[in-house]
Formats: sequence, C-alpha cells, structure tokens
Amino acid sequence: MPEAYTQNAQQPTQQPTQQPQPATAPPLQILHINLNKSKTAHNKLINNVQSKKWDIVLIQEPYIVNHFGAIPTVTNYRPVYPEDRERNGTTVRSIIWVSNLLGTKNWENINIPNTNDITAIQLRGDFGKLTIFNIYNDCTHSNTETTLRTFLQTQARRIISGNNVSMTWAGDFNRHHPLWDRDEDTCLFTRQSQRAAEKLIELLAKYDMVMALPKGVPTLHHMSSKRYSRPDNIFCTPNLQESMTRCEVDASSCPTCTDHFPIVMHLTTPQPRAPISPNYNFRDVDWEIFRKTLKTHLDEIPPPQLQSQQQNNLTKQVKTSPAPFKTRSQAA
Repeated sequence: MPEAYTQNAQQPTQQPTQQPQPATAPPLQILHINLNKSKTAHNKLINNVQSKKWDIVLIQEPYIVNHFGAIPTVTNYRPVYPEDRERNGTTVRSIIWVSNLLGTKNWENINIPNTNDITAIQLRGDFGKLTIFNIYNDCTHSNTETTLRTFLQTQARRIISGNNVSMTWAGDFNRHHPLWDRDEDTCLFTRQSQRAAEKLIELLAKYDMVMALPKGVPTLHHMSSKRYSRPDNIFCTPNLQESMTRCEVDASSCPTCTDHFPIVMHLTTPQPRAPISPNYNFRDVDWEIFRKTLKTHLDEIPPPQLQSQQQNNLTKQVKTSPAPFKTRSQAA
C-alpha cells in the first residue's frame, strides 16, 4: 500500500468547520375574527388559540358575560381593551389578545379616546414601528371612521412619523364596494352603500393604505340568506405588504355561531419571543413512586436548627421529587 494512502487512512483530513447559520425569526402570526357576540364562538376561539399559538388575536364583537362588561380571555394572553370601556355605556366591540411570549418591552397599548370600537397596539424593534388597529365599523353610521381620522391627525408623530414605520387596519368595516366585493354582488352596490364606502376609501387614500386581502374573497356567509359578502378587510401601508407572507381567509376553521370567516396573517417582522419554561405534567406521575422518593429524600434532611430552615428543606425536596417524571412539553 502506498505510504501516502496509509497516512491519509490513519489521519483523515479535517472537514472545514461550518459556520452556524443565524436563526430565522418565526413569522408574526395574527388571527382576525368577528365572533358575532356568540358565547359558543368565543369559547371555540379560546380552544383554537390555545392549540395554534397565535401571537396576536384581533377580535370584533366578542362575547360579553354580564352587564359588568366581563369578557373571557384565553390563558397566557394579555387582553387589550378600549380606553373608554365601561365609561360611556356603549358595548365593547373591539379587543386584542397578545401572547405572553411577546415581551411587553417590545409593544405597547395605544389608547384611542371616545370609542369602544377601536383598539390598537404598537410593536417596536430593529425593524422600526408597526401599529396594528383593530376596528369595528358600525353599518349605520361613520363614527368609527371619524374617530380614527381624528386620532391619526392628532397622533401623527407617534404613529406615522419617522423612518421604517408601518401600519395596518384590520376589522369589520361593514362597507361594500366593487374594489373589494365580488363583481357579481351588484345587489350590495346601492347608492347609500357607495356613499358610505367612499368615506372609507378617502381615508385609505389619505394614508396611502393598500388592500392586503385579495379582491373578491368573501369574509362572511350570511346565516339567513346564505349569501357571501365582504364586510371584513385588511388594509396596510405598502412597506408592510412587502413583509406579509400570508393574508387569506381560513373558512375551514370558522367557529360555530358566527358567520364571519377567520382571516390569517403572517408577517416577517422580527419580534423576539420569551423562552418557554416547561412545567411538570403531574397527571402522568406514578404517585406511589413519588411518595416513596419523597420519603427517602425527607429522611436525608438533618434536624433543623430553625423553623425557616426546615421549611426551606421541605420545599426543596418536594420540588426535586418529581424530577424523574416527564415534563409537560416533553410528554407532548
């Protein structure tokens, strides 16, 4: 065997070390839904949110438990309510749920006065600022549009001034127009509906907003008439549309007792998440083994000199006893 081949066989050449690739930030996942004030739809949404792990949930017409204005909120989410909640006697028709995984130092609640129909949050980071408005627009008047216009005029520096700022308006706008409805739904294009829609279109044009959800995609299947229409919509600034990898209706996951379809949005906007700390799944514990293990650990504790020391030792052994068992995240 040639000497060079022997040396290579005994001392294999090292492969070049690959540089670790930077982790890609997961997309910002946003769910939009009108719950039609239904308890059944609201509870179904809570189960859906717990299983899908949305970052932000935009809700119009939530279920309200009683006259005190209590609104059920999913575990591990922070609710954002209108500033005028329980003040002016009107019903809350817009709320936002923000996942606890999004650290509070990276977003803030934007209070909008004189309305229970708009909620908003602002995300901040290296990408700049992103303001998300969740809007319920009543079909009988344009008060919400007026409130939004006034707020943007008075808070322009906070919302739209500076570099790398973006904005989205998501909600139930209750307006019909050929720009977003299906062309064949001519029965919706009455003179009155066109006049109402023109006010919204003027506001969109003033702030250079574009429609993110494609034209002609229905967002509602009326329970009585069984007709499809497009009262819900997603508008955003052009620079945000470039970061939007998904904006579509998910009719298959529509909760019962609401005729509005959920709308799913994914944004590449980088947003840091808090680490998830696994917890113990005590449902899977063999309690006979647990008690024996705990007794063994307790017998090893020396006699305490102080009561506080005894309490600390007891707490320590109780916490360490379940260690042989799977955590909830591992068990899954």
